[in-house]
Amino acid sequence: MKIVQKNALCFILFFFSIIAKGGPPPPPAPPPPPALSLDENIYMVMIIALLFGIYIIYSNGLKTKTPI
Repeated sequence: MKIVQKNALCFILFFFSIIAKGGPPPPPAPPPPPALSLDENIYMVMIIALLFGIYIIYSNGLKTKTPI
């Protein structure tokens, strides 16, 4: 191949790769879901956590034997 043909081929391939990669940007991501409101039910959550903690302590106390 002649030098002119090589240069023309490189020029065409270079611009083809630029055109092939240059696409439109992707669409924006959807907005995040609304946050859960714990402010309204904070006392209920604390009561449930306290009851769950008592349950865990009680069930663990039944499994392990304590010396008298």
